[in-house]
Amino acid sequence: MSAKDLRKFMIAAAMSKGEIDEFLSVPRIARMASIMDGKPHIVPVWFYYDGTNIIVSTPKDTRKAKNLQNNPNVSIVIDVVEGKPGDLSFLNGKAVIIEGIVEIRDEIDNNSFARKTYERYVGKAALDSPFVQFSVNMPRYMLVIKPVKIISWDFNKVPPLE
Repeated sequence: MSAKDLRKFMIAAAMSKGEIDEFLSVPRIARMASIMDGKPHIVPVWFYYDGTNIIVSTPKDTRKAKNLQNNPNVSIVIDVVEGKPGDLSFLNGKAVIIEGIVEIRDEIDNNSFARKTYERYVGKAALDSPFVQFSVNMPRYMLVIKPVKIISWDFNKVPPLE
């Protein structure tokens, strides 16, 4: 496969804005990269997508918060694989990769965004858990990731290569 063929394949696999919106509306684990001492620092995060930005709640004293205060450049990937390892179906994946700039905001309204995030991922009943209460009540930031570049693919959209 030539570089030109690969470009055509990736263009065919790219998700539309509507497909990206639908994909990001489902609670999934994302991986977010920030820069720490000139090196990547990657962490799994829960997120909310507002149709434009990715929003992440984080305690104020985390490494990622400190990194982003020093350098607001961030990358985040949300992906799924719909096949099984050891089988060609393992190539049936979808991904959205966002490079962006973070705007750091203080959580307001008694950390209501963090509460909504926990509820979205683990259900309303989980809000009664002592661990969740401890986490939600920590001083927190909302990290608003404003996309600069979005790359996506859904390999289910293209026929298999021969």
